[in-house]
Amino acid sequence: MFTSNSNIQTKPNTPTIRPRSIIDRIVDYVPPIENRMGKLRLDFNENTIGCSTKILEAIRELNVEDFAVYPNYLPFKQKLSNYLEVSPKNLLLTNGTDEAIKLVLETYLEAQDDIILPSPTFSMFEVYASIVGCKITKILYKKDLSFPFDQIIASITSDTKLVVLVNPNNPTGTAISEEEISQILQFTQKRNILVLIDEAYYQFYGKSAIKFLNEFKNLIILQTFSKAFGLAGIRLGYIISNPSTIQTLQKVLSPYSVNKLAIVAGSAALSDLEYISAYTREIRKNRLFLALEIQKLGFSTFPSQANFIVVNFEEKCEFLCNQLKMGGILTRNRSKYPLLQNCLRITIGTKYQCEFLLKEIKFLLDQWDFFTKKGYSIPDNLIKIRNQNGAWR
Repeated sequence: MFTSNSNIQTKPNTPTIRPRSIIDRIVDYVPPIENRMGKLRLDFNENTIGCSTKILEAIRELNVEDFAVYPNYLPFKQKLSNYLEVSPKNLLLTNGTDEAIKLVLETYLEAQDDIILPSPTFSMFEVYASIVGCKITKILYKKDLSFPFDQIIASITSDTKLVVLVNPNNPTGTAISEEEISQILQFTQKRNILVLIDEAYYQFYGKSAIKFLNEFKNLIILQTFSKAFGLAGIRLGYIISNPSTIQTLQKVLSPYSVNKLAIVAGSAALSDLEYISAYTREIRKNRLFLALEIQKLGFSTFPSQANFIVVNFEEKCEFLCNQLKMGGILTRNRSKYPLLQNCLRITIGTKYQCEFLLKEIKFLLDQWDFFTKKGYSIPDNLIKIRNQNGAWR
């Protein structure tokens, strides 16, 4: 029988066994994921209307045996390979692209290896590279947020083991041209350097590096069902590469990291591609609409090929982000990122959602002008107060 020892005391939140020193130095990635349901979610670049109803129908058809048996990935991989026009041997399923990033870095990099990372970009690349102990060479995007091709090439050295490209990039929306990707692949393949391309927003851009797969053996591509397919809660991603690389990555991957629900949902999603096509067409159209309307208000936007835009709201950035949030509209303030001071990243939704957002932004800007000209303090939750009592003027 086990008994507790009341003489053993530990400080709150202090581990009794210390992790590796590098872990203590990593800054936590803590996304604001609480209390988002039922709100206009323009903060995480998710599908703003949800997945195809065929996915829910497929999940409802599952029985107790489906949950009891380990998942069989082969039928889904065949279906996915048909969609991507590659061989199943070119594919490896992962628990979201987060796991895919971690898997690639842990498989191919060692401590002190050099990784080139354009910045700003998705935070988890730096997190996982730091866990491995890599040296991270960050290359800033240009001031207009265009891709720094020349600087990337110039930064590659004999110590470089991996070049990361995110196309289109998050959080800037920047696209990398096929010519630039081809040149980077040629330059790195001669030097035995891997190129990892994250294509999470591929469906909104319409271009993929898959066309280079047979030509370049140093190419690894990541894609996901989290964005256009509306399955962020399911956690389903995949790696596309040559069969030899896939075989190597398979050795390191947990054998059943992708669950049965994800496979069923992904398969159903691929059975309703018209739903995705219609949604992405609308998002591309609304992306231009929202950017032009915000420009009419006097604010700068940046070119984007993803399902979001970046807007420089100047000194009104934090005010708008906070007031919209209190009014049930979620956006992301990216001011702490390099080059993005006073910038909000706004996910593109339906035409109605975009028009609703614009209406609330115009209202808040009007209230900003009113209160600042009067020298009054601006109340919290102006939208809620208006809805309850009418506008301030």
